[in-house]
Order: sequence, then C-alpha cells, then structure tokens
Amino acid sequence: MRKIVQHLIVLVLFMAAVVVLWLAAWRGILDYYAGARTHAPEDAPWVLSDSAQALVARAFDGPTSVTVTDYRVAGYSRGQLSGPDFDNRSRYRADEEARGAPLIWLDARLREHASGIRDESRADAEYISRVLRQIRAMPGGYTAHLLARDARYTDEGRRDDERTLRYVDNEYIAWLASRAPDRLVPVVSVHPYRTDAVAALERWANAGIRHVAWRPVAQNIDLTDPRLSDYYAILAAEDMTLQLPLGFREADNGARGWIDPRALRRALDLGVSVVVTLGGSYSGDGARLMPRLFELLREPAYRKLLTIDLAGVLSPGRVNTLLLPLLQHPQFYSRLRYASGYPETAIRGAIDLEALAARDVIPRQTLEPLSEIRTLNPLLFTFVVMRELRLPGTALHFPAQVFFQR
Repeated sequence: MRKIVQHLIVLVLFMAAVVVLWLAAWRGILDYYAGARTHAPEDAPWVLSDSAQALVARAFDGPTSVTVTDYRVAGYSRGQLSGPDFDNRSRYRADEEARGAPLIWLDARLREHASGIRDESRADAEYISRVLRQIRAMPGGYTAHLLARDARYTDEGRRDDERTLRYVDNEYIAWLASRAPDRLVPVVSVHPYRTDAVAALERWANAGIRHVAWRPVAQNIDLTDPRLSDYYAILAAEDMTLQLPLGFREADNGARGWIDPRALRRALDLGVSVVVTLGGSYSGDGARLMPRLFELLREPAYRKLLTIDLAGVLSPGRVNTLLLPLLQHPQFYSRLRYASGYPETAIRGAIDLEALAARDVIPRQTLEPLSEIRTLNPLLFTFVVMRELRLPGTALHFPAQVFFQR
C-alpha cells in the first residue's frame, strides 16, 4: 500500500510539473507572438531612445489646432461592464471559435493578449483601460473611432445567434464614448435586415451618433439588396457615415466572401458617405479590388462621398497589392484617412518592419527605434510607421491631412 501511495504522489507531482511547464510555454508563446509589454505607455518619455523620440516628434509634426483621428479601433466586450442606466448585452463565444476553427481561436487569444487582457473575468475593463492609456500617453491629441458590432441576421430578418460569435452592444460603446468624449467617437452597428432597423437608426441619429459600422460577410449583408434603400436614405438625410470593409473577407464565424466596390454604387447614388477598409485584393477572376475602387474614385459624384481608411494596408502580403497602389496615386490622397485597425496591429506579426524596409517603404535605420515604440504603445507604433511611409525611390508620402483632423 505504501508503494502505491508513493507512486500516486510521484504521478501527481509529475502531472503538476507538466501543467506548470505547459502554462509557462503557453505564456511564452503569447508574449512572443502577441508582443510582451515590459513598460507602460506612460513610460515613453523616460524609456525611449533619442532616435525613437525623434521619430515620435516627427510623426506628430502636423498642423496646429488639430488632432490625430483614428478611424478604426475595434470595440470589445464580454458583457461584463454596464453603465448606470443600461445592461450591456454584449456576448463573446470563444468556445464556438475553438470548435469551429482552431486557428481563428488562436488568433483571438493572441489579439486579446496583445491588447492587454490578462484576466478574462475583467476583460472588458482591461481592454478599454489599455486603449485609453495608450491614447492619453500620446504626445499630441488623438481621437479613436470605437466600433460596435451587431449580430448576424438571416435574409428573413431573424437574429442568428448560432453564427454570432461576437456581439458588441451599441449602448455600451456609446456609454464608453460619453465617459471619454475627447478621446473616443462612438460607431454604432445596426443590421439593415432587422425588423426595427430604420427605427433604431433614427434613434441613434437623434442621439447625435454620426457613424455606423457593418461587417457584410460576418453579418450577412448584401450591399445591393433593394431593401437597403430606406436605410441608405436615412444615412444620407442624417449625414451619417457608413464604415465597412471591401475585398475578400474571412469572418470569425467561418463565413467567407468577396465585397465588390461596385456594390457601393447604390449607397453612393443615394448620397451616403462611405468609409471603406481594404481586405484581400483578389476575387475569383484575379486582382479586382484596387482597380474597381479607383474606378469609383474617378467619378466626381462618388469621390466626394467615398473615403478609404488605412487599416490593414501594412499587413504582410498587402504591401504590393494595397499599400503601393495607394502611394502611387497622389490624386486620391485627399480621400484617405488614418486608421490603426487596433487591436490586430498590436500583434507582433501584423506589421513586419523588416518586410517594409526590404520594399524600401520605410528607412532601414528606423527599424530599431520603431521596435522600441512597439513594446510600449502599439497605437503610437502604428501611427509612427504610417507617418514614415514613402513610395520607393520618391519623396511621395501620405500628407498630414490624412492623419490630422480639426
């Protein structure tokens, strides 16, 4: 009996050691690929080298009386935080991500770790705290559009909870923005197939909201659906801007699809201001995203309504297909707006500095100071990288008005 007990003790100790080693290895993987933070954003003035400080100062050298406007920061919530007069209905189904697509689940864990979430029971608070700390540590003014995310709906207008893995409540996003009005701009999400879509949109317009976000592939929205005309009419009448992605998209719920720039014509014809984020540039018959987008921008009636945000153009594999075409067309610079795409850009592999230097779109001597900035403040890092971009062999770069707004 004594030997059996001894064997059991040894087995328990061995299993405990295995668990400890696995947890240490897992944390190490997260720290490496999601970017370990050794200092707080507020430490930048004391921690960054002179060369890194110089890059930051150059990035914020813009017009006076203006602030950086970041058009795309993802809202995040597990329904943990609520305001005094509303219940946060946000939901997050990480279990479904794990069962449906392990790589998507892993990407979500990396994104959470990179955005400062360490305790899942306090994920809501840790996420928004990290965002605001990065913003407030900026050496100049910085305002971020914080995006809500409506559920997926069927073609018949029924809410599809089974395929809605992430839902970020409009009330929650509006409440957060009201607590930091100089730092956050609320972007609500109202699915156009909802039976109350028009009424909900009007309610938010009356509340002073001027930005609406869609994710057509994840949410099952057909931009050419005739039923959207009334919705588009309200957006135009209330001077509300529609933010949505274009190109090839693969959603966290497994949906995949191509959003053609030409599908925007219905909204643009009705006078809707549209801000687009660029995704995969290839459809089934080849590279179609940029040619078709430039086709729209060449039409005067559309040019004044259509804006491109820069979220995602620094991603590996998109330098040639997205970034360089934008840099090569200075006639469209006035239709570009800065967007960080946070928290994706906080993940180490989301922006490959070595690849950018190899294509000569950033100077090689900036690699080390940029890496320093990345370890402290991913929002600041993304902004500084964007300000350093140049068309290879030329002095062409995105002008200040792309980044700074009154």
